[in-house]
Amino acid sequence: MWRAAASRLRAHCPPHALRRLYSPPRVDPPVTASEARRLVRLVGVEALKRRLRDGPREAIGYGELLDACVEAGAARTRDDAEGLARAMDDAGVLLLFRDKAYLHPEKVVDLVRRAVPLALEVEDDPRREELRQLQEKKDGIDKLAHKQVRRILWSGLGLIMSQIGLFFRLTFWELSWDVMEPIAFFTTASGLLVSYTYFLVTSRDPTYQDFMERLFLSRRRKLCATHRFDMERYLELHRHCKCPLEGHYPPHGPKLHNL
Repeated sequence: MWRAAASRLRAHCPPHALRRLYSPPRVDPPVTASEARRLVRLVGVEALKRRLRDGPREAIGYGELLDACVEAGAARTRDDAEGLARAMDDAGVLLLFRDKAYLHPEKVVDLVRRAVPLALEVEDDPRREELRQLQEKKDGIDKLAHKQVRRILWSGLGLIMSQIGLFFRLTFWELSWDVMEPIAFFTTASGLLVSYTYFLVTSRDPTYQDFMERLFLSRRRKLCATHRFDMERYLELHRHCKCPLEGHYPPHGPKLHNL
């Protein structure tokens, strides 16, 4: 019965199907020496890239880079290492500049972009005119905020001097030091308590400079709301035009040296 079924299968199957059915499995050719060397070199290149990226240094000498290429197995000779260094420079893996190899080229590009904010927009862009108008309005708001902060600071100085004068009179004319001593102590302790509370709320040192900067930002925020100044639109136009902010303040607020 099995022989009859096999004969019928051979009768109905075409010859090329029978050859594919009974042909032995294909065997891949062995890896050649050149392919093995290429694989080993790729492994060495990946190990070199990982070693350079994970290291604590931002830049190394060109000679040190060539030695690292040879030590990692990515290159066999000094000439091969030079060719590999040029290839990595072209691929953007690192940056070769003045006998130095910068291992994080994206950081260098970011620094250059910040240092040279080129404006590549057309001169008749209507957004430039809108930015100019917003800049003028913002300058007026900043000047008004400076005046208000200056007025508040001078008022604080007058309040402190009045307190000292009052304590002086109460100590030597109205009362005595025995009475004023605990009052002066608790007044000083209250000032320390206010400073510590300020530190807990803002996580900043309670300095006069920091208080002045935060006061300026608060007054400017209120004036922007009063004059309906769109600060988000202003910053968006600045980012679009890639212009350096004349009134750009660091993360801790503006430095008000002219108050």
